[in-house]
Amino acid sequence: MNHATFALDFTNQQEAARVLPHSPFVASYHTGWKGLTFTHYCHPPHKTVEHCLLQHALVITDPKSCFQAERRLDGKLKHYAHGNGRVDVIPAFLNHWTNWDQEVEFSVIAICPTLLNQIAQQREIELIPQFSIDDPVIQQLALAFKTEIQTGCLSGRLYGESLGTALAARLAGNYAIRKPELKANGLPQSQLEQVIDYMQANLTQDLSILDLATLTRMSESHFSRSFKQSVGIAPYRYLMQQRVARAKQLLQQQALKQQTISISDIALDCGFANQTHLTKVFRQMTGMTPKAYQKR
Repeated sequence: MNHATFALDFTNQQEAARVLPHSPFVASYHTGWKGLTFTHYCHPPHKTVEHCLLQHALVITDPKSCFQAERRLDGKLKHYAHGNGRVDVIPAFLNHWTNWDQEVEFSVIAICPTLLNQIAQQREIELIPQFSIDDPVIQQLALAFKTEIQTGCLSGRLYGESLGTALAARLAGNYAIRKPELKANGLPQSQLEQVIDYMQANLTQDLSILDLATLTRMSESHFSRSFKQSVGIAPYRYLMQQRVARAKQLLQQQALKQQTISISDIALDCGFANQTHLTKVFRQMTGMTPKAYQKR
């Protein structure tokens, strides 16, 4: 790594403000997501100081924006038209500064290099810089991050980190040298039972992929693929199914025993953020609301 003015940890809000002084109006600092940070800005014209990032960074411009940008990366200067939802990919540990000529709206996703290496089965991969590329997958993932934060992160840490895993796979598979060959082998039966038992015992907790992967001593990405190979669905989807199944049991018990427990209490007892979250997921999986299910 060449000498830079300073190394910047973009997951730290105070350090991020050293290069982007205007506060983001959407940010993931409070979410507890591991390995990535999402921020969304509406920032006036600005020239950053020279720095290097400790994380890979993606800059996703607003689809309605159109502006001129200048970026110096690893000693190479580039002038280009930007905006319209296009994306820059800035690898970690490279000297870097940028400036733009008008107020613009954009998202920044900082993702730890170790997350990409986990996708590559612990092999070192090199991310290649990209300027103003059109990548609908990254655009949709950025929108999903933003929407999840704006709606209060009701889906839990596991969902946010699943989006991060998907983003890391996109980068490793399309913008990195030495693309990984990903093997999708299922979990051994003993490990699968251990993970499922853990999920059942902790339905009320805000489980993360890291929590589950730690049980199997796998990387998060390897665990996610292996779990899906064994069960047929992703860990997050399976967890939601188990929570809905538990909610069904409680709703039936309430109807039979004339209990006074409310649907909002049932939602919390099953690990949902609130009654609205339970109703949304319950309807998606059963085609009816919890109240309608209870009255059958």
